[in-house]
Amino acid sequence: MRKINIKIFGFSFLCLSLGVFLFWAAPSYSFNLGKILKDVEKATQPEPQPKELDITIEEPTSPPPESQQSTGNGGLIGLGQSLGVFDKKTSNILKQSVNTLQALQPIAYQEEKAIGGRLAIEVFSRYGGVYNDPKLLSYINLVGQAVADVSNRPDIDYHFAILNTEFPNAFATPGGYVFVSIGLLKMIKNEAQLAGVLAHEVAHITQKHALQTLERSRSLQGVSALTLTVMDKNPGLFDKLIDEVSNVLFTKGLDKNLEFEADRYGREFAYRMGYYPGGLQNFIHKLGASKENGNSIFMSTHPSTGERYNRLKQTWSRYKNASLYPVLGMRFLSAFKTPDKL
Repeated sequence: MRKINIKIFGFSFLCLSLGVFLFWAAPSYSFNLGKILKDVEKATQPEPQPKELDITIEEPTSPPPESQQSTGNGGLIGLGQSLGVFDKKTSNILKQSVNTLQALQPIAYQEEKAIGGRLAIEVFSRYGGVYNDPKLLSYINLVGQAVADVSNRPDIDYHFAILNTEFPNAFATPGGYVFVSIGLLKMIKNEAQLAGVLAHEVAHITQKHALQTLERSRSLQGVSALTLTVMDKNPGLFDKLIDEVSNVLFTKGLDKNLEFEADRYGREFAYRMGYYPGGLQNFIHKLGASKENGNSIFMSTHPSTGERYNRLKQTWSRYKNASLYPVLGMRFLSAFKTPDKL
């Protein structure tokens, strides 16, 4: 009897904690298309450079010996060649290797946000625009922000939006932009499932999955770093990169191992926040059995639901006290009052 009372107390405490957090949470970071457009335009403009001083430097009458000339990143390589340590062919191979390594420099957050904002506009244009329900949007933002705050990358701004399409879809673009369709929301049964779905998309952002794909792009060969200055000087390159990422996110899909990783991290983020950790895998199982997923990008760009479900089940044993965590079905239903849910 005492053990039952302890379990009831623990369950009640978790529900109360989640309720208090969502009530006192910061206002939702809802989408503002006009602001996104302005942010993208502003982000892709380089900061003004300070005016250079007019200083005249006397040019040398003759170039320095080749052994003393700087060869940039290949300075030591050039020195090795001049000393006969390795021949010219080997020097060129080493210099190409250095350039390849330089091209793999991580994309900074400011550039990431510019790319993600541009892709966010693409998502809205492709998938029905914004679903107009301020109350529901506020609720989605509160749950999404809650799992983002306990993620591996809580220090950036996250924005959550509902797409006006009946097909069950969900997306995440770099920089903190998350989308879920009204069609997918109608399939969800409780808040734990919602938290799991949103946390899966948040995980794509925290683990920088789209950026990993972008950094391997052939379009960036010879570019040491993708900066706003580079984007401004070469807008064609920026457009090409957006097309490549769009093709991956909306057509081909990410590598399936990245999707499995987003499932694992997404479940963990929801669990950290205090939700029942089986929410995501239960929804994946439901999605696989649904007849409504035929035209879903969420299905066509992800591994099979059976494989995803089984992968999550393999590591389920680590959540030994999962039954103590709430699913919050009634709260979800009260926030999502549509004819399908009543």
